[in-house]
Amino acid sequence: MVKTIPDSDYFERIHRLQAKMAERDLDAVLCYADTGVYENVFYLSKYWPLFEVGGVLVGRTGTPLVLIGGEAPEFGGQTPFGMDAVRGCSAFGHTSGPVRDWIGVTYHSLSELFGEVTGGKGVKRLGLADYNIAPHPLYEQICAAVQPGGEVIDCGDLLIDLRMNKSAYEQEMVREACLLSQKAFNDALGKIHPDMTEYELEGVLAAELYKNGGEGPSFPILCYSGYRSRSGIGRSTHNKLGRDTLINIDIGCHYAGYASAYGRPILFGKMPDSMKKEIDFMLDLHERLICEWVKPGMTSEAVYQKYYDWFVDHGYGPPPASASHGIGVFEGEPPTFRFNNPTELKPGMTIAGDHFFRSKEYGFRFEDCYRITETGTELFTRDNWRCIEL
Repeated sequence: MVKTIPDSDYFERIHRLQAKMAERDLDAVLCYADTGVYENVFYLSKYWPLFEVGGVLVGRTGTPLVLIGGEAPEFGGQTPFGMDAVRGCSAFGHTSGPVRDWIGVTYHSLSELFGEVTGGKGVKRLGLADYNIAPHPLYEQICAAVQPGGEVIDCGDLLIDLRMNKSAYEQEMVREACLLSQKAFNDALGKIHPDMTEYELEGVLAAELYKNGGEGPSFPILCYSGYRSRSGIGRSTHNKLGRDTLINIDIGCHYAGYASAYGRPILFGKMPDSMKKEIDFMLDLHERLICEWVKPGMTSEAVYQKYYDWFVDHGYGPPPASASHGIGVFEGEPPTFRFNNPTELKPGMTIAGDHFFRSKEYGFRFEDCYRITETGTELFTRDNWRCIEL
């Protein structure tokens, strides 16, 4: 049976947010989303806008309102809060701008909605959880809708804290997504050949993700090779995979809306000894960080310091990227393991051990996800910790 997160978990998230709102003396919190950046809205409501922009408005008490542009109210109603929570909002619409002429849809102004979630009092102190991505025209309307002398306050840290500290249900969804991604990678290995293009390889991997129960890629599948693999990220091309060329693969899928990530380098042919040495170095470091260094109570910065020092002490210079990041409804979430980010690691956090190496001719990553336990970590995937020669 397909696993999912019960509706009760979403109601609990709202209650946890409302408790934090009371601590900050916020009358309401507004979250914004579009197709590409959706994590706070999805986390609170399970609503992920398509073409339109959307939002969630949470008052100090009661259930939240799901704000839509008007094209598909029933789509917005597919949340734990149902159709009663859906509101067409004149400030929302398509990503190209507001559209307010959908037949049969009642549109509400932000000031009307602010009144609804405050029992008619209006909003004096509004927390905006997506302060850094809300479009400027929407921000202007938000400022105009609060009470005279009111404040619009960046409260993104409240949602980040909630999303980092996951329920048992959330941890299981990340685990399931990771296992699906690992199986998709393993199944794809027997179906690819050097005459394929990077796009064809991407297609095989995507097909295996869907076939094994994934809901679609959690980020654009990375299949890029040769000198281009020196970049930490990249898109596929029509280049053939070829022989004796390192191919950087990183895949992930959503499951119940939760993301995974799984990265391995492969090569058709025999790897030179120098490449094997670098891969062995990264595999050893990958395992040390995940299985030995990460402990509850440590900070993400302290772990990164160990990672940084290991690179330098072994003659490779400063590492080209950070040393893990959170994973949940979005693939790249806080906490990030790097300098100037002293986030305390706590049991229940789910982390992507995303470790990238760059040489003069190529680059590669090993990526596996894990959760932080009361005493250490629990890996979700571990297959193919080796030089993969096909």
